[in-house]
Amino acid sequence: MKKILCIGLMVGLVFTSGFTTAQTMDNCDKKALTDKCKKKLDDFQYDSQKFSKINFQERDQKLEVEVPVFFGEKYRMIFNTSYLPKNVTISVYTKSKDAKKREAIYTTKDAAEGTKEFVFDAPHVRNMYIDYDVPTDASDPKLSGCVVFMVGYK
Repeated sequence: MKKILCIGLMVGLVFTSGFTTAQTMDNCDKKALTDKCKKKLDDFQYDSQKFSKINFQERDQKLEVEVPVFFGEKYRMIFNTSYLPKNVTISVYTKSKDAKKREAIYTTKDAAEGTKEFVFDAPHVRNMYIDYDVPTDASDPKLSGCVVFMVGYK
């Protein structure tokens, strides 16, 4: 168990240092987003988080993030889209977008209009891939925002 915990902490540190410093958001309050997400972890231990800047374009986009997990652990994912000016659909898969026959294990497609925070307790899987489906916006080429997701385990 100590070995799994140590490996999880190392992955979390690499994940956090590799993404949060490189993707600083000018128009996003990272501390407020982080605090809101941490409150939703409940009895799960914080593992990592990722901030992603999204620039809306004249065409649809599909952005993907891989989340490595350890088999046998329970994971909770919290998504906060408060700083996105438009609805972005979030889907979680067990296979990458290049894989055949992949199925969504979670999606925000059917969420109530205006929902900005999503909590997902993941089943036991080996990998998770998060896809952000970003809608088209030809009216304002400078329109952007950010989304954060946090991962906890127990």
